[in-house]
Amino acid sequence: MGHKSDLSLGYYDKSKFIGEVHWNPILFKYMFGVQLDDIKVNGKNLNICSNRPDGCLITFDSGTSLMSVPSFAHSLLVQNHIPTAHSYQPCENKNQFGDFTFVINGVDYTLSPDEWMFESQKVNLAQGGAQMTFEMGPLGP
Repeated sequence: MGHKSDLSLGYYDKSKFIGEVHWNPILFKYMFGVQLDDIKVNGKNLNICSNRPDGCLITFDSGTSLMSVPSFAHSLLVQNHIPTAHSYQPCENKNQFGDFTFVINGVDYTLSPDEWMFESQKVNLAQGGAQMTFEMGPLGP
């Protein structure tokens, strides 16, 4: 039987995981920002932080189930044909894109396609009396 996920600050429940705990120094205290070394998709390094003089940060947000990235990172994902909520890629199924890995302080944290992507969904928004329909995919807005 699986456990529900939870966010722990200051402690952790050893019964809820197998493996090692990796501690990361907080570099931006306001948003719990830690060092992001790179992102890999299907095992390929994107070198997303290589041209950033101050490096990259990643923050952990317990208030959303979507991931967001700054515009420079989005551009690099698009250049590498990685699907995002604003840049669709034709595919047979989401497994063809492979795993999505965050490299944080030298440690790989890998998400399977089922964890980082979801099926396209049509969302209707009523704005000022007009109906707008758009599709949402991975790496949401």
